[in-house]
Amino acid sequence: MSTDAAATVLVLPGLYDSGPAHWQSRWQAQATTLLVERVVQQDWAAPRCADWVARLTHVLSESTHDVVLVAHSSACAMVAHWAREAPQALLMRVRGALLVAPSDPLAAVYPSGPTGFAPVPLHTLPFPSTVVASHTDEYVAFAQAEHYAAAWGSRLWDLGDAGHINAEAGYGAWPEGWRAVEEMAAAPHCRVARYADVPALTALIDASVRRLAAEYYSEAQIASSLDYVFGVDSSLIHDHSYYVLEQRGVLVAAGGWSDHQTLFGGDQFQHRGEGRLDPATSPARIRAFYVHPDHARRGYAKRLLGVCSAAAERAGFSRLSLMSTLPGEPLYRALGFVPEAGVDYAMPDGTTLPLIPMTKAIG
Repeated sequence: MSTDAAATVLVLPGLYDSGPAHWQSRWQAQATTLLVERVVQQDWAAPRCADWVARLTHVLSESTHDVVLVAHSSACAMVAHWAREAPQALLMRVRGALLVAPSDPLAAVYPSGPTGFAPVPLHTLPFPSTVVASHTDEYVAFAQAEHYAAAWGSRLWDLGDAGHINAEAGYGAWPEGWRAVEEMAAAPHCRVARYADVPALTALIDASVRRLAAEYYSEAQIASSLDYVFGVDSSLIHDHSYYVLEQRGVLVAAGGWSDHQTLFGGDQFQHRGEGRLDPATSPARIRAFYVHPDHARRGYAKRLLGVCSAAAERAGFSRLSLMSTLPGEPLYRALGFVPEAGVDYAMPDGTTLPLIPMTKAIG
């Protein structure tokens, strides 16, 4: 597929489908900037969640486009279930998810026909997401919607007094929601890194280290770190566990994970341990995360971490570890990593590089 192709918007209605006045239906009928398609379910009134999940997997498997998932009500829980079991290749094609009015299948008012939606998985979603919630939604308490957003790692969009955020509550065209979808659709394409990417990755790493680390390390430390520590790790490419974000043919971010012993460092790094880790006793390694400085602070590292975390968990790991640079520590801390005592890594020319080991539980 073309990495410049716009993402397809997949409309995921809740129970009973969305009527013609609903914002989902109006977006599908009126959208001109993006292709909008509805995932049609066989049973809208008393479905099995597993059937909805299987249908979404089928639709994505039949397409080659990146997507933005736009779910309403019970479909939000379905997305959480789908994200736990979907193939990694499909998860990587989700540029974002707008999860609107996520109903609570354990609430007293929830219909009795649907099955399998509860318990809702409380697990970080492996793609960017926004939960849109209301304080007057009869199908979910605002506190519960907040809980979903926190568990899924989603941004919370509080609409105040907005009912169930449907046509009856006055949400027909809902242009603000559509703008959020357009922003998600414009995100970079995610794919597995290839050996042909090595020159572009080398340039990305050089720019990232020189500019983003300039406030934390001296020029001598930066120069030595590029000579002896930071660089492309071809073992990640070999293992198909290195991922890049690509926009208009340009790599804007990269990051990977590994079940090798090596905690950090590129091919030129002297202290490499290529033995395999036991998931039962060791954490997976989060490795070689770099964001181009012109694209920093856009959530790209978080997106790549979601992809890596999902892959590591499916390989049996329950913990992650990494060696953070000083500029990276606030980001990783915000993403749930816990710092340990810092270390001063001595490079071959005698220059030392302060680094911070960090760990995080997953699953």
